[in-house]
Amino acid sequence: MITILQQIILLLGTILSGAIDAKTGYIYDWITLPMILFGIMISIFLQQWINLILGTIIFVSFFLIYNYGKIGGGDVKLFTAIALLNPTNNIYFLLTGIMVACVSSIIFYTTYYGIKYFNKGIKIEENRKGIKKSIFFGLIITIYFLIITHTGLIPFKTGLLLLLISLFGLIFIALQKGITKNFFEKKINLNKIEEDEVIAEENNSKKILLLLKGKKIISQKEALLLKKQGIKEIFVLRNLPPFGPFIAIGVIIATISPELVKFFLI
Repeated sequence: MITILQQIILLLGTILSGAIDAKTGYIYDWITLPMILFGIMISIFLQQWINLILGTIIFVSFFLIYNYGKIGGGDVKLFTAIALLNPTNNIYFLLTGIMVACVSSIIFYTTYYGIKYFNKGIKIEENRKGIKKSIFFGLIITIYFLIITHTGLIPFKTGLLLLLISLFGLIFIALQKGITKNFFEKKINLNKIEEDEVIAEENNSKKILLLLKGKKIISQKEALLLKKQGIKEIFVLRNLPPFGPFIAIGVIIATISPELVKFFLI
């Protein structure tokens, strides 16, 4: 009965978070913090020690990713809640949810922004480094999949599926700079800085980057520091695509097939 309640709270919380994130771009603490608290309590009550360990690992590792501006703070808390509310108390459920969330978001956003960028006009020059990097990784991935399918480590159809998924990632790597510049980079006045602003490293001066000492996420404290140095405007990344809806998809799929990730493991 308690495990069913655990699963209901997990599903409702992630679906609600995904819907609100899609609409507002935020995942709110009033959803994630009660989920985390309940997850800790129920994990202790049911002696789901794996959930507690995974919750800690997810929070620490994803917080580091957050500090590099690659994921939102709300996403970190939601993934932590998912790890703590994992009804199976094993790693496969969590890995399935993360894998589906990442793969589905990469496929969707690469397609969506790739089409928008194509219509706007793709500039090879501004993506030259990304294209070279994508070709390099593409060769390595192709060789790797040829080896593991030829040696029978995974079925050929599985290799083709993984290769297809990788293709979307390679396209994103190739066009990332151009997509970021055209759709997310904004020049703002420091007086209009918002919470958890992500720095756009490409267009900001070396002086600004040195003053920030490698910080990718800035707040009012960093804005005040820049103002004291006579800086009035900076480039940030705004209106970044929401990840919450895809986290919800990942949890739904993991609920239906908790060990789906095993299909992709060698």
